[in-house]
Amino acid sequence: MKGPAHEWERRLAGKPPVKNGFTSDLERKVRERIHMQTTKRRAPFRAATAIMSLFILLGGGWWFRDDIRKLLEPKPLSDVPAALSNDPLADKEYALKVLQFNNYENSFEYYVKKPFIIRHPSVKLNMDYAAVDLMQDPDKFEAWLEQEQPDILQLPLSLFNRLAAEGKLMPLDSLIKQSKFDLTALHKPVLDYLRLSAGDGGLYGLPADFKTMALYVNEDLFAAHGVPLPGGPQTMDQILRLAARFQGTGVSGLETTDRKNKYGLIQLIGQTEGLQTIQGTEGNLKATVDSDAWKQVWNTVSAGYREGWISQAKPVAYGKNGATMKDIAKQDPFGLNKTAMTIQPSYYGSNLESYEESGVMKANWSVIPIQLDPSATNQDTYMSVNTVYAINASSAQTDAAWEVLRFTINGEWRNNLSPAVASVLSNQVFTNKSEMDKARSKHWNAFYQTEVDPEKAAASAKLMSGKGAAQAGAMLYKLGGEAIDGILNQSQSVDKALDELQSKLDSQLAAIGKGEQP
Repeated sequence: MKGPAHEWERRLAGKPPVKNGFTSDLERKVRERIHMQTTKRRAPFRAATAIMSLFILLGGGWWFRDDIRKLLEPKPLSDVPAALSNDPLADKEYALKVLQFNNYENSFEYYVKKPFIIRHPSVKLNMDYAAVDLMQDPDKFEAWLEQEQPDILQLPLSLFNRLAAEGKLMPLDSLIKQSKFDLTALHKPVLDYLRLSAGDGGLYGLPADFKTMALYVNEDLFAAHGVPLPGGPQTMDQILRLAARFQGTGVSGLETTDRKNKYGLIQLIGQTEGLQTIQGTEGNLKATVDSDAWKQVWNTVSAGYREGWISQAKPVAYGKNGATMKDIAKQDPFGLNKTAMTIQPSYYGSNLESYEESGVMKANWSVIPIQLDPSATNQDTYMSVNTVYAINASSAQTDAAWEVLRFTINGEWRNNLSPAVASVLSNQVFTNKSEMDKARSKHWNAFYQTEVDPEKAAASAKLMSGKGAAQAGAMLYKLGGEAIDGILNQSQSVDKALDELQSKLDSQLAAIGKGEQP
């Protein structure tokens, strides 16, 4: 087994994720206490003593009947979790294997495992480690799965889609119905997205959290420069118009989404407005970047860069020893009140909260949903999941495996988290909205308001997961960056830059040949 991938994982590894975590010895003691609590046998001497005491107490008279009843009532065992008294798995011993990719999102091992064992001490959860390289090689992963046969699977979306379609995952709908699991508590678009994976509309996995994109707004800068705050979801055109109003104010209106490549913002805007970049046509990959609609996006964004109402920060300099959140905050224009808006992933909000805690950022900010065009070609950018929890269809311990999934998705393990762990996990947007911190809802509510078409998101993700499409996407990203740099640094016209870009793409895509198309 490899060690934790991140510094915070190294610090927390091995420590109980709750304040009163159980050791294996305590698990044994819990079982003994439960047995003591449920047994009916009593020692003869204790029984006789109790009877004698009863007669003495009865002699005290009718007036003391309430006090007598209270004295005779058994006292609960305060050191045994209440959940154990209603444990549906208590009558049987279980040993479940849980798939864990090395150095990849080890939240289950560090935060879920021990709280589950506290509530279900008859269950053993053994981590079954797989090389992270298998995530990118479905054939080798399936060979590993066939040999190891873990009961519970933590899967990236690409592997989940494949296994669900092949019937290698346990259908969850009947388990959900039998256990009266409240599926309505989970964000419906994400569930609809996963139902499309197997092709039969069934649900074969559940995510604990999801990712999206949104518009982050510095409310103080809007107020200081007399620009009204946007109300409700904003289209990309509305965002660009708002950003242009900050021209000449000394701050930029919008920061690019990608510090390494200015093309990232152009691509995001165009695709969100319904423009296609890469498509599969008759088994071949093609790209379109030189249409009139694309030229309009390139002209607007390049003008924004030239005129200063769109800015681009340099990539974060981490140094030899890495960088603290305070170091990163000092390199973030939005955190330093130098830009009014930025389009960022949902996890960026936790960065801003860290900036505030470090004392670098001192501003009111909120998050506003982005209004996607119904024909947007990048809807998977606005709704995706990192990890899907599923049950191996070959598992012989479905009842226990389902309890683990239910516990993980419901978020019960988050009760009594230590402040350090809670801070680490604050970047997650939980599928169960009720688990979010209501006190800071203006920092996350927009994530649930972004309207995404699950079917189009699934189709886009499937297209780009193909080897050829992924290669073409990387090529476009590189050549697009070179094109926008040529426009800004060498005064090349947009028309000429896009003509050259289209020509290069046509040539190189032909060299790639047929990609894996849906």
